Amino acid sequence: MRIAILAAGLLGAATFSASAQAQTAPAAEAPAAAAPAAGGFTDAELKSFGAAMTEIQKINAEYSPKLAGADGPTKATVQKEMIGKMSTAVQASGLSPDKYNQMSAAVQKDNALRQRLTQVLNAEPAA
Repeated sequence: MRIAILAAGLLGAATFSASAQAQTAPAAEAPAAAAPAAGGFTDAELKSFGAAMTEIQKINAEYSPKLAGADGPTKATVQKEMIGKMSTAVQASGLSPDKYNQMSAAVQKDNALRQRLTQVLNAEPAA
């Protein structure tokens, strides 16, 4: 059951990832890096989330054709492998799968948080 929840959250975020990255509005000045704001997440957490989203999007693009062409036990094996890679990518970003899924759900529901995520991801790195 946990794998299904993780997969749903990871795949939902992959869908969101495309729309967040498609926004190319100039970044406004980013709020303080440690201060939680919209959604209660820090800028560092949002950056980690963005990094994980990028990797999940790549994994999703890699596995979508494999899943489309698979059936039965083969499809289950491919899904298990894909979810394992997604979980590893999330953990490599410094987030737990549960935290990632929590952030994914919040970003999908909260327009202000989506805008803040876009600002954080588009912000110029500090010199």
